[in-house]
Amino acid sequence: MVADRAERSRYREYAHFLRVNADRLNMTVAPARLERLREQVDSERNRFLLWEVVWLLIAVVSLLPTLMLIAAATGLPLPDAVGARAAAFHHQVAVQDSGGALLGVVVSVLMFLFAAAVACAPIIIYSRALRELELAHRALHAAEKD
Repeated sequence: MVADRAERSRYREYAHFLRVNADRLNMTVAPARLERLREQVDSERNRFLLWEVVWLLIAVVSLLPTLMLIAAATGLPLPDAVGARAAAFHHQVAVQDSGGALLGVVVSVLMFLFAAAVACAPIIIYSRALRELELAHRALHAAEKD
């Protein structure tokens, strides 16, 4: 954990160095090293974007039962297959007072909140590092084109 934190700190410092010195980078001096660095920056960026997409998809999918319940309760028009399932689910929760269906809705909302928090927390916590990473990514691509 400490080694990971130290490596991230060094990585952030290097990304900051690249952003500040991007206009003075010479791709012909050490092309293999800069290519490896560009791949490392791209890999880190893509890994973070994948993390965000996965957790946001989990958040959206976990909210579907609640949205179906709301749509059935308010009478929103839905496609036939979805409308039938939403009406049956609403009937279980509202009319039959099914504890399992109500528990499903509560778990759905809690899972949505958890997944949304997990997706948004790194953006808030590491906003400066993410900005440096994105600027380093752009600087490396701009230096590579020159």
